[in-house]
Amino acid sequence: SGGVGSVSVDLLSQAGFEVVASTGKESAHGLLTTLGAASIIGRLPEDPDAAPRPLGKAQWAAAVDCVGGKTLAHVLSTTRYGGAVAASGLTGGAGLSTTVLPFILRGVALLGIDSVQLPIEARRTLWNDLAGSLRPSRLVEVTTEVTLDEVAGVLDSLRDGATVGRTLVRVG
Repeated sequence: SGGVGSVSVDLLSQAGFEVVASTGKESAHGLLTTLGAASIIGRLPEDPDAAPRPLGKAQWAAAVDCVGGKTLAHVLSTTRYGGAVAASGLTGGAGLSTTVLPFILRGVALLGIDSVQLPIEARRTLWNDLAGSLRPSRLVEVTTEVTLDEVAGVLDSLRDGATVGRTLVRVG
C-alpha cells in the first residue's frame, strides 16, 4: 500500500484489469478501493512462518511486488502459466528463497524494475507517458505534501509502518 503499490493499483484498474491488492494495513483498505482494487487481501504469504511451497495453486495472471523476500517467493509460486511478476522493492528482504519450478513449469517471468541505471532518454520517454497517456487518474488520492520541517515526522511514520501512499516534500 505504499507509493508504487498504490500507483500500480490505479494504473492497472484504469487499464481495465481486475486488481487484487494485498496489504497488512487496515487503514489502507479504503484508499485501495478508491484506487480501483476489486478486492483486498492480507499480506502474503498468509502464514509467514510456513515453509515456502515451490509451486502453489495458480492464482495470479500477473503481479507487481513491492515487498520482496517471502512475499515475492509466494507470488512467484502462485502465478499462473505465462504470467509475469514485476519486482520493485525489498522491504521484506533481499533474499529470494524459491525454486525454478514457477519459471520452468509455468513459464513465469520475473521482471526487475530498475530506477537507477536506466538511461536518461528511456526515463524521459517514461516520464512523458506517465504525464500523458499513462497518467495515474487518482494520484492525488495517494499523495500527501509536507514541508521540510515535517520530514522527521514522516520518517518516524514510515519506520512505524503507519504511512499509506506517497509523500512529497515541498521545498521553499
